[in-house]
Amino acid sequence: MAPRRRRGGRDGSQDGNSSETDAPKNRPPNTAFRQQRMRAWQCVLTPKLIVSIFTVLAAIYLGFGAYLTYLAFTVRDISIDYTDCLRDAPKGNGTKASIPPDNVKSHFSSSALAAHPNLDPKKMSTWHVEERNVTFEWSGVTAPRNICVISFPIPEELPAPVSFYYHLDNFYQNHRRYVNSFNAKQLLGDAVSKDVIDGSTCKPLDLDTLGSGKVIYPCGVVANSMFNDTFSNPYNEQNSTDYVMSNKAGDISWEGLKDLYGPTTYSRNDIVPPPNWEAAWPNGYTNDTKLPDLKNWADFQNWMMLAASPDFHKLVRKNDHEAMKAGNYRIEIVDNFNTTVYNGHKSIVLTTITAMGARNIWPGIIFLIVGGICLILDVYFVLSFFIWKPRKLGDPSYLSWNQPSAAQAGST
Repeated sequence: MAPRRRRGGRDGSQDGNSSETDAPKNRPPNTAFRQQRMRAWQCVLTPKLIVSIFTVLAAIYLGFGAYLTYLAFTVRDISIDYTDCLRDAPKGNGTKASIPPDNVKSHFSSSALAAHPNLDPKKMSTWHVEERNVTFEWSGVTAPRNICVISFPIPEELPAPVSFYYHLDNFYQNHRRYVNSFNAKQLLGDAVSKDVIDGSTCKPLDLDTLGSGKVIYPCGVVANSMFNDTFSNPYNEQNSTDYVMSNKAGDISWEGLKDLYGPTTYSRNDIVPPPNWEAAWPNGYTNDTKLPDLKNWADFQNWMMLAASPDFHKLVRKNDHEAMKAGNYRIEIVDNFNTTVYNGHKSIVLTTITAMGARNIWPGIIFLIVGGICLILDVYFVLSFFIWKPRKLGDPSYLSWNQPSAAQAGST
């Protein structure tokens, strides 16, 4: 059989494959940049460089860790767990009882505690319960409530700024459905229609299911579960004066949060409060009550800033300018929020603030641990490279990337 004749190309050539003629056109220019022959610095990890790196890292981490730890130990604070106040504290007869020592945690200087043994918070803190009429600030409603009165000593002056937090544990604000359970337009003040709210992410707290069928404002589980204990200013029993602390929006909440809220355009007749807000609005949004002013309600704004962990603090009051003098203080708490139903606890916390915030020793400890590891490796490499197994190093100039290129060699 005769061999098949090769088909000619379009240009009349006998071979349609013109790669040989196209190759010079497609080849990149013979430059150092296009042919990747540019000189570049590459790190050669010599023993001296390794030791230097770990020395610098150890110095940075140990120094910063020591500074963070020092700041944490300069914080002065007191925390009192009042979860069982209504159950365990004496009621009505003016008798005070000592708060269990395990409920009180404090960090004050040992010299202050030694100089004022009668101001030891663990030994001298007391509580009792009173029942009297209370006016809720955000609704204007006056109703009889149980008040947990906590008396505690401060053995040394707390320099400004002084912050007042409440602390909750075992409360999961980071649950997926919980996080989405609100309506942003409603919070901005829009009168979102009943049809839109019904079956939205606010469900099951979207509409009143007790007969009226009205829109819940603000809807959703987040608003309904808001922490609604209220606190008085700390009262100095020696001087008979309040240590005044601000709870205004912008002081205890971020200024930008106000932009997420606005005065509602709902009619009072079209909305009802969330079920758990019954203490402040027992008869709903009637004409003799105030509608919730979400734009200026800092406690509500802080609550809507959801915590990432089930153990969290939220700011309720703050004094940026005046120191809190040593002495005996009293705080009155309108106890509305029941944490025992989910096996949780609640506490009040008074604390000073440093450049790194409230007391937290763990960042400093973590930096010290990392710095210690770097220091141990540094010592090991010094001993290994220079004492135990010293050896002559190769000359880096003989490495391939430090050699002149082939083109340069040919030209010479």
